[in-house]
Amino acid sequence: MNSSNQNRTLGIGIFIILLGLVFLLNQLNILPPRTADVILSWPILIIVVGVYNLLFTQSRTFGFILLIVGGFFLLPEIVDLPYNFRRSFWPIILILVGLFIIFKSGVIRKQQEFHPPDAGNLDYIDEVNIFSGSEKNMAIKNFRGGKITSIFGGSEIDLSGSELADGNNVIEVFYMFGGSTITVPADWLVTNKVTSILGGFSEKGSPVITDANNNKTLTITGFVMFGGGEIKRR
Repeated sequence: MNSSNQNRTLGIGIFIILLGLVFLLNQLNILPPRTADVILSWPILIIVVGVYNLLFTQSRTFGFILLIVGGFFLLPEIVDLPYNFRRSFWPIILILVGLFIIFKSGVIRKQQEFHPPDAGNLDYIDEVNIFSGSEKNMAIKNFRGGKITSIFGGSEIDLSGSELADGNNVIEVFYMFGGSTITVPADWLVTNKVTSILGGFSEKGSPVITDANNNKTLTITGFVMFGGGEIKRR
């Protein structure tokens, strides 16, 4: 077992132990009712997942986002805040999301060493849907990745007739209140490194391993909030 897997196993073990201790103290009525309500609330769960990502995984950006969101919603539970501040929750969250959109490219691309393609390069895709949708069937013989952006929209992209270029090829996604479905050949090796908050990105099916694709991989990276994406195989 490598150090990364050991860290994850350690983190899961610590989380389960702490969760058991909290439930035990609550069952024994040792915790004050108010404290029990706070500790067993959903903002605390988000904060715990954020700490886990910070300490035991490489998803540091995701961890910080979860800490901010969890702390924001936990604050009114432990501090008596004015009513007007409570009404400002979602506007402030939207402002934070907007700031993240502005700065997301530099943060995410630096972490994943992603470099945007030259305009007009047919080996890449650059799909943008804002309050709209699209369906595309692409046959790219030297596919190198690209970008998919969906904001209040979505797309269906069929790459089942495409072939990966040598090395690691990256698709960067950004979904907010939107998403996409990406269909790939059955033998493509896909790595999911998408950061999700109140959303997700999933992969259906396992690749059919062949010697021909050992040096060819596709990495899906980026950010999803209030949306979702899916990899399908054909």
